[in-house]
Amino acid sequence: MMRFMQWLHRWVSLILIVQVLLWLASGLFFAFTGHHGMSGHQYMEHQHPPMLVDTETRVGIETIYERYPSAKSIQLNSVMGIGQYVVTTADSTLYINAADGNLWTTDAALATEIALASYSGPGDVTEVTTVSGSDEVVGWNSAGFRIDMADDLNTRIYVDAASGQVVEHRNTPWTLADWAFKLHFMDYSGERSFNHLLIWSAGLLALWFSLSGLILLGRNLAQGDFNPRRKPTMLEHLQQNNQPVASSCGGGGTCGLCKVTLHGDQLPAPTAAEKAMLSPAELSAGLRLSCQHRVDEKIEIELPNEQVATVALELKSKRQLTPSIVELTFVSQESIDYRAGQFMQFMIPHQEQVLSRHYSVATRPDPHQFVFTVRQMPSPSEGVPPGVGSTYLCNLAVGDEVEAIGPFGDFVLTEASARTQLFIGGGAGVAPLRALLQTEQAASEPRPCVFFYGARHSNELCYREEFEQPSGIEYTPVLSEADAEDNWQGETGFVHETVAKWLAEQDVNALDVYVCGPPPMLKATMQMLADAKVPRDRIRFDDFGI
Repeated sequence: MMRFMQWLHRWVSLILIVQVLLWLASGLFFAFTGHHGMSGHQYMEHQHPPMLVDTETRVGIETIYERYPSAKSIQLNSVMGIGQYVVTTADSTLYINAADGNLWTTDAALATEIALASYSGPGDVTEVTTVSGSDEVVGWNSAGFRIDMADDLNTRIYVDAASGQVVEHRNTPWTLADWAFKLHFMDYSGERSFNHLLIWSAGLLALWFSLSGLILLGRNLAQGDFNPRRKPTMLEHLQQNNQPVASSCGGGGTCGLCKVTLHGDQLPAPTAAEKAMLSPAELSAGLRLSCQHRVDEKIEIELPNEQVATVALELKSKRQLTPSIVELTFVSQESIDYRAGQFMQFMIPHQEQVLSRHYSVATRPDPHQFVFTVRQMPSPSEGVPPGVGSTYLCNLAVGDEVEAIGPFGDFVLTEASARTQLFIGGGAGVAPLRALLQTEQAASEPRPCVFFYGARHSNELCYREEFEQPSGIEYTPVLSEADAEDNWQGETGFVHETVAKWLAEQDVNALDVYVCGPPPMLKATMQMLADAKVPRDRIRFDDFGI
């Protein structure tokens, strides 16, 4: 529950920050523009009520009273010197021409004359359009005219046909002000009202943000996070003492990389993050996430990767595997022992700091050669930089060196098991799976291997020719977005859906499962395996530490 609250608290804060920026920007616009600048009335002529004695009235008011005996009120107006009776009844308002006693009518010529009488700007009429209401005039849905003026503000004048009255003046400054109003009051429906569902929702989100923040603050206080004398977490302790431990989430308990084995009489109870990232068997064996617990003198910490070392890797070759994935082959003068499925932590220089990025080795162990598959992460949108790590590595030239630390990870083959080895991958997740498959096939008595690999198009199937060669691997590629250019005759859809069909005909207790791929694919596959009742302790996964 606390893990979900942290996740939701972060996303709500992002939403609120965006809206606060919108409030600030639109508020500054209001302050600098002013009421007159936003009104749309810059060229609207202030008109004094005409003298009614000069108004043409051939039909007397007594006649109108006789015609509408139930009228609540009858008022005489002047429209361009012509008399007009405004008759208000219980149900409607009628406009009567005082010259002939008929309902008032406004044609395009009269509407233009009325508009020009209300206009004091420098422009001339460019177009007269018949309209039925307008989105620019709230609450007006009647028939009328829009008169466009050729001036510097793009003035638009609306005239109501039934009454012959000027409804509103609109122009470009008003349009900008209208958008600022929508952003400021979160009124995207155009009703120009502060009291609506979206603003209520924003208020509830702000309330949730405040309350959840207090709860999280209380938890941090209870854990002593703000106490300068507090004990560091095991992860902090290991990092401060330059111990080989990986982490990519800053100690938030979301990457699952900082696994350690604890020894002692009273081990700390697993947290919610550990229950989500570790299997029951791992928890029973004393595995914990070092970021979740503080240093305790009574507990001994065993690191899983004692052989970790810093090594200089020299780029030997690179080739484009797919439109988005590059294979990089590095060599090392030093001998590094590692197991198939493990990863190296690359140190990426960026501006004035050094970032760490994790990449799994894509071949079975060779102490002097390392092969990685790197997905080139393009810029998601204009102004947003592309992936720092992938851009740096893919731009290396043959002969360039990069520093890496490793090996890390426990995404390795099971031992002493005759079960079928099921591999499920997608995208750049092919790297550790390929290393595991190569290692298994090189064994003296390889176990049966089944490999399902998902991609969008056929040109994104990494190492397709290699896996389609006759071997002990039952290889099934799956395309999620196959089109005519693929000329595809194989499986389609999402890879986890194809695996689910295969599992329906298998004994799930006779399988060891390995999963690696993008986060959405990994999440869907893990849920599918749970639904298929595959034992959790038979599943190993690598999510790139995301």
